[in-house]
Amino acid sequence: MRVPLYQQAQQALRQYVLDHGLEPGDPLPSEGELAEQLGMSRASVREATRSLESFGVIEARHGTGLFVGKFTFGPILEHLPYSLMLDGAAFEEVLEVRHALEEHLIVKISKVLTEQDLADLEEIVEQMRVQQVDGQPPPELDLAFHRRLFSPLGNHLVLDLIDLFWQLYNRIGEHLPEKNPHAVEIHAEIAAALRSRDPQRLVEAVNQHFAGIEHSVEAIHIDDD
Repeated sequence: MRVPLYQQAQQALRQYVLDHGLEPGDPLPSEGELAEQLGMSRASVREATRSLESFGVIEARHGTGLFVGKFTFGPILEHLPYSLMLDGAAFEEVLEVRHALEEHLIVKISKVLTEQDLADLEEIVEQMRVQQVDGQPPPELDLAFHRRLFSPLGNHLVLDLIDLFWQLYNRIGEHLPEKNPHAVEIHAEIAAALRSRDPQRLVEAVNQHFAGIEHSVEAIHIDDD
């Protein structure tokens, strides 16, 4: 099966970035120069750059030119099938990945958290208690808690994944028939478990957190039956 020219151009552009050791923010040649260097038509290169720009691989700056893009999950989120936003079964698979990620990292992060880190998490929990509605914290505080929790790892990919999962959950959250009324106190238990440095308590707290989310998502299936 013949690969369309624009897809060949996409692969050639990706390989060009790798072969030249380019990093996010580095400039690229013009479309005409790229077409000449890659031995492809300018039309194919133009179509490829537009496609790669939509995924954040390439950044086009008006009046300046083309640059290597900085990786982000934003474009991936925008291109996710609409069904993933609404289909509880599909979202459960995404949730399973997030659960495994946080359960794996929670004990590791507990070993490096400073007193200031713990104090910041406890302060976010207090804000949740003040601003909660029916036991649910404001979405921005929920995200802030998990980002603050894992930021000491210095792993930007983990934070990007947390952002991605959080955005998906909040999009599908509009369609959840019920939500966990104990969400704020579950976050409080995670903070308390972190301060105790008790590995078993930490894992149990994380599992309790995700059990509440999973129960809410499963309710979508019940309503659909």
